[in-house]
Amino acid sequence: MTAEATDVLIVGAGPYGLSLAAQLRHRGVDTRIVGRPMKFWRDMPVNMNLKSLAFATNIYVPQAGHTFPEWCRKQGLEDFEPCTMESFAAYGMQMQERFLPDLDDDHVTRVSTTPRGFHAALEGGRSITARRVVLATGLSYLARMPDVVRGLPPELATHSSHHTDYSRFKDKHVAIIGGGASAIEAGAFVQEAGGSADVLVRQSRVVFHDRTPRDRPLMDRIREPMTVLGAGRKHWVLQHFPAALYFLPESVRTGFVQRYLGPSSPWWIKDRVLGKVPLHVSSHVVAAEPVGGRVRLTVRTGDGGDRVLDADHVIAGTGFDSDMSRLPYLDQTLVGHVRRTLRAPRLSMKFETSVKGLHVIGPMSAMSFGPLFRFVAGAEFTVQSLADHLGGPLARAQNVARRLATTVVRRA
Repeated sequence: MTAEATDVLIVGAGPYGLSLAAQLRHRGVDTRIVGRPMKFWRDMPVNMNLKSLAFATNIYVPQAGHTFPEWCRKQGLEDFEPCTMESFAAYGMQMQERFLPDLDDDHVTRVSTTPRGFHAALEGGRSITARRVVLATGLSYLARMPDVVRGLPPELATHSSHHTDYSRFKDKHVAIIGGGASAIEAGAFVQEAGGSADVLVRQSRVVFHDRTPRDRPLMDRIREPMTVLGAGRKHWVLQHFPAALYFLPESVRTGFVQRYLGPSSPWWIKDRVLGKVPLHVSSHVVAAEPVGGRVRLTVRTGDGGDRVLDADHVIAGTGFDSDMSRLPYLDQTLVGHVRRTLRAPRLSMKFETSVKGLHVIGPMSAMSFGPLFRFVAGAEFTVQSLADHLGGPLARAQNVARRLATTVVRRA
């Protein structure tokens, strides 16, 4: 079967991938986007809300009037906070259908290099060659399981991102590891599904955000300006100077990224957890073993003592790890040529890896650019920068030349 050809292949169809594909198409760049649109968001549990404000969570299409808040108002939905994951997924699907109706929803199984660029094999048996490839698969494949439970079988231990439906935990006791939003929300979902949960938080406290008012007093707005990351001066700097952290020494930048916006939960989950789900702070799981079809955890408490906790299942709400080698569709030879910042790809200002023509956008770019890029809000700068680079005058000229050559060959 002859491989299809394109100039730019985008792997992944979440907010970053859809935004970039729409912008490149608008610039006349021959672009293919492959992936199941908004899959990460469509797979979220029912009754889960966005952790971000609506105005900070958009698909950046090349036409005015299509922001998420504008879409919400047209649907008669909340357009500020909290907005549901379900509504954002529906908005993304509508943007895809409007601006990228020919999206290829196949699954990429392998991306490798060729003398002229890249080759992508698809699950359906087809393949695509491309001069440039942009990886935009978000947090897929990057779930972080703590070492202590990694050896347990999946019927006993899973990551919070693997769950859409919590009904399987009815009448079950679940131990949840983590102190951030994923862990706290999992505790609420287990309880609401008719199960019981213990949330084991390593930190000394659980942090809940305050609700963000739509209208704040002038002095509050001056002291703590509103941004896509919430209210705060540091947030303001990160939003308005999104490339600034790129120029800091790597050790300084990565330390900042790792510390900034630590584990915390949104205000809207608070009433669904406090007084209903036990939250055990200063609790560190040091051992886990299967016992009679259940899991026995040894938990070290803040006073240095150990206690035993038996559970039917363990859920790790422990976030994600931007380790490029964990992307199963990447050829390992290719991965071996990508220079890293910690485990994440080290990127140029054009989001390009050390492998020429291979770009990475989304959460895995945060170690190079800063914490803004862990969120959908980072897509605005990313897409503008990369679309200008990939869709510049030279790219358009090369695109025209390739189309002319293809036409000549077909006519011959």
